[in-house]
Amino acid sequence: MPLETLRTVAGLAPPLRTLFLTTLLFRTGTTAYPFLTPHLLGGGGLDAAGAGLVVTAFGIGALAADLAAGRLLGRLHPYALMRGGFLLGAAAVAVVPLLHGLPALVAGVLVWGFAYEIVTPAAYAATIAGSRPEQRKVAFSCYRLAINLGLSVGPLVGALLYALDPYSVFWANALCVLAAAAFLHLRVAHRTGAGPYTDTDTGGGDGGGTGNGAAPHGARRPTAAERTRFWTVFGLSLPIQLAYALPSVFVGAYVIVGLGLPGYWAGVVFTVNAVGIVLFEVPLNIRTARVGHLATLLIGYALAGAGFLLMALADTGPELVLATLVWTAGEIVVFPGLLDYVSRLSGPAADRTMGLYSSGVNLAFIAAPQLALHLSAPDHPGAPWAAAGAAVCAAGLLLLAARTHPYTWHKEEPCTSAP
Repeated sequence: MPLETLRTVAGLAPPLRTLFLTTLLFRTGTTAYPFLTPHLLGGGGLDAAGAGLVVTAFGIGALAADLAAGRLLGRLHPYALMRGGFLLGAAAVAVVPLLHGLPALVAGVLVWGFAYEIVTPAAYAATIAGSRPEQRKVAFSCYRLAINLGLSVGPLVGALLYALDPYSVFWANALCVLAAAAFLHLRVAHRTGAGPYTDTDTGGGDGGGTGNGAAPHGARRPTAAERTRFWTVFGLSLPIQLAYALPSVFVGAYVIVGLGLPGYWAGVVFTVNAVGIVLFEVPLNIRTARVGHLATLLIGYALAGAGFLLMALADTGPELVLATLVWTAGEIVVFPGLLDYVSRLSGPAADRTMGLYSSGVNLAFIAAPQLALHLSAPDHPGAPWAAAGAAVCAAGLLLLAARTHPYTWHKEEPCTSAP
C-alpha cells in the first residue's frame, strides 16, 4: 500500500505534483494554531472567555474566505490566490504574537483565519484544472494525503518548539508559509505551455486567467438544475462534516471523562485514524475510481454512520479502535467522493462552488463543540456520537431517495480510462 501510494503521487501530472508538494509544505508549517489558546491565556493576557472569542474569530475569518472564494476565483488564477493567501497568512501569523488587547487580537486572528482558509478552495480549483474528470477522485485523494501528512507533522514540531520558546511556533509557521509561497512561485514560473490540465495561466501571464484554457468562470452562470443539485448535496453533506468535526473536539473528553479510560486511548484513536488515511485512502480510491458517485457516497455514508454509532456504544479501548476503523473507512470513501461529485455539478463554473462547499466544513467545526457541550452528560456521554451517526444515516437515506429525481441528482458520466 505505501509503495502504491508513492507511485501514484510520483505519477501525478506536473500541476498536481506542484499542488501536492506546496500543500505538504504549507500544512507541515501549521505549528502555531494548535497552541493559539495557551498563547492567548499566557502571553496574550486574556481570560478564558476572551481566548474563546479570539479562536472563534479564526473560524469566522475562514468562513468569510470560503464565501469570498467564488468571486476571487472568477478574477484570479487559483495559484495566484494561493500565493496571496500565503503571503497574507505569513504576515498575520508573524504579527499575532506581538498583539495585545482583545480588539487587536480578534482582528489579527480574523485575518489569519481568512488567509489560511482561502488556500483551500483555490487548491480545489487547481485540482479541477489539473486533472481530467476520470482522474479527479484520485487527485483529490492525493491532495488530502498531503494535508494529512502535513498536519501529522506540524503540531508535533509545534509542541517541541513551544516547549523551548512559545513565540517560536509563530515564527516557524510564518517561515514555512513563505517557503510554500516561494516554492509555488518558482514551480509555476519555470513551467511553460498552456492548455487543459496545466498549471500555467492563460490570461496573459498575470495570474488572472483560468488556468485550464477555459472561458472565465464568470462567463457562464449555473442553471437552476445545477444550483438545485449543488444545494441538495451541500445540505446532505452537512451531517457528514459535523460528524467528522466531532473527533477533534470531543475524543479526549469522551475517553477520559465520559468513559473513564486512560488518556492514551484518545491518542490511539487519532493514530489509527491518521495511519488508516495515509496508508489506504489513495490505493482504495484508485480501485474505486470507476464506481459511480451515488454508490460511492452511499457506501461512505453507511460506514460513517455505523462508525459513529459504534463510538456511542463503545465502553472499552478495543471497542473504540474498532469504531474508529469503521468511521475512518467512511472518511476514506466519502470525502474524495464528495469532492469529486461537487466538482462536476456546475459545469465550467464548478470550481467556484468549491468555496461554498468548503464553508460547510467551517460551519461544522464551529457547531461541533456546541453539539458536544449540549448533548453530552454523565449519564449518556456517547450522545453526541449517537446524534452524529443517526444524522449521517438519515442523510444517506435522503440521498438514496433523491437518486431518481432528475433535478436533484446528476446523471452518471461514463468512466473512461486515464491516459
